[in-house]
Amino acid sequence: MNTSTTNHRIHLRCLRLSRINLRAIVSSSRAPRFGQRSVAEDPKPRKLGRAAAAPGSPWSFPENLTRACHPSPCACPASPRHGTVAVGGLGSLRRGIEIDWVVIRINTVRRAIALGATGLVAASLLAFAYIRLHPKPRDVARETIERAEKDLHEARAREVPVAWRHELKEAAGQLEQAKQAYGGEHWEQATSLARSADQRFRFFLDMGQDEMVGAGQIISLHGKVDLERAGQNSWISARERMPVFNGDYIRTGADGSAEILFADGTLYRVAPDSLLEIHSKARQKEPAKVTMVVGRLNVYTSSSPSTVTTDSAETRVAEESRVAVNVNRNDHRTTVAAYAGTAKVHSKSGDEMLLQRQDRVTARADGSLGAKEQIPDPPTLLVPQNNAAVDLDRSPVLTLRWRLPPRATRSHLQVSRSRRFFPSSVDIDAKNLTSPRARVKGLLAGTYFWRVAAIDADGAQSDWSSVRRFRFSHGIRSLPMEDHTPPQLTVQPARQMGQLFIVEGQTEPGATVTINGESVDVDANGHFRKAVEAHSAGWNDLVVDAVDPAGNRTERRQRVYVEVY
Repeated sequence: MNTSTTNHRIHLRCLRLSRINLRAIVSSSRAPRFGQRSVAEDPKPRKLGRAAAAPGSPWSFPENLTRACHPSPCACPASPRHGTVAVGGLGSLRRGIEIDWVVIRINTVRRAIALGATGLVAASLLAFAYIRLHPKPRDVARETIERAEKDLHEARAREVPVAWRHELKEAAGQLEQAKQAYGGEHWEQATSLARSADQRFRFFLDMGQDEMVGAGQIISLHGKVDLERAGQNSWISARERMPVFNGDYIRTGADGSAEILFADGTLYRVAPDSLLEIHSKARQKEPAKVTMVVGRLNVYTSSSPSTVTTDSAETRVAEESRVAVNVNRNDHRTTVAAYAGTAKVHSKSGDEMLLQRQDRVTARADGSLGAKEQIPDPPTLLVPQNNAAVDLDRSPVLTLRWRLPPRATRSHLQVSRSRRFFPSSVDIDAKNLTSPRARVKGLLAGTYFWRVAAIDADGAQSDWSSVRRFRFSHGIRSLPMEDHTPPQLTVQPARQMGQLFIVEGQTEPGATVTINGESVDVDANGHFRKAVEAHSAGWNDLVVDAVDPAGNRTERRQRVYVEVY
């Protein structure tokens, strides 16, 4: 026995009436003196008389205990570790006592208690984490609805422009549908509807109290973009999330472009070398209206129409339409092309023409309208696949192939070092290719983008195809080696404005991102943002793809709901 450890010795004595008297004797931590022995050291029973049991000895028993014992000895069997002691009583009274030694180390007890408590805490944490990571569908639906209700209350407390109140009403109706689905125990449908409604509420909250008073907002820009406030004679650099007001001017440089989202849900994409003036008032129910001075503008309308005015014509774009307006810098002609929906073109001379999908017309500087033209659909790119890597040391020539639509006879190919195809970055600009293929050579090592437009027999050119990327390099030292890891891709919940959704996310630098097959600009840090149009009422899928230079691919999907009232 270790004398440095305090031991608890519990002596058990069995009595006739099944009663047990306990006496705890705590031995000193000091080692026994010479000549003394503990019971644990003496496996044989010893008989002690009253005179032999010295006071204070471990073998001394109080007299009242001796008198209380029954004459017959306890019949409890002794284990091999037990010592049996016969204690002489008064007169001829003899009593037997069985002594049971139980040794408990305090450190061991403490360690066991600590391990037990730690295990209990760990089990509780694991159970809590499992519940949090695997919530019940009913709980998820309830929490999503509660969060949407809170954001709706905050959005209604804001000073929302009249033109945006319809959007807020639609989102509130979507939240009511989520509550009805919850009442019918359709948990997944309730969660999806509530989440979609909450994304629309968050859009109003993210715009900010001060920015909501504007006619619209610059949601993205690239290159040089300037803004001149109404009544001022100085230009300032535009920035993202900057509001625009009635009378403001927007100007893009040769390498600049911008996207402006108006209060009624209309999206304007301003091309390079363009100048336009804002003619919209947020607190009136009038649709978005701009004056195009020079350059190209792509208009995407939502639940409201939009108007684009130039020196030679006025174009009224219908709801749910996509129209391009181009003002020639030299002769000031205005060319209007409808790629989806409809548009009406009114000339200064009083002529009017209705454009439907794939129709185009030109308004001359004198105010007269030309003949309506049917423009072909854009081509479909075939090879190489997006993000193809080419070793110039092995094959200095790359073959590009695409498929032309019906009625198209020629192609217009562009290869650029910029995804935006700024004029200064275009290396190949072949405008009259009779074959749907081209052999590219003579380019330096680097990353390139290519696109194709179709041209019919009358010379009408289609919209551009989707954009693909390829990379020229010398040897494998410039290529990623054994890279089989897909790129990281994080996509925030899409913010909805009518049929437009603002998709924003983050991927690894150098990756190519597409949303529903449409190319997205990615900055040097991997951040991207794009306004995407949903083409049908009801549920729509937003598919975001990120592909790294090695060809590894990551996909994220969001299901969004478009409701038409």
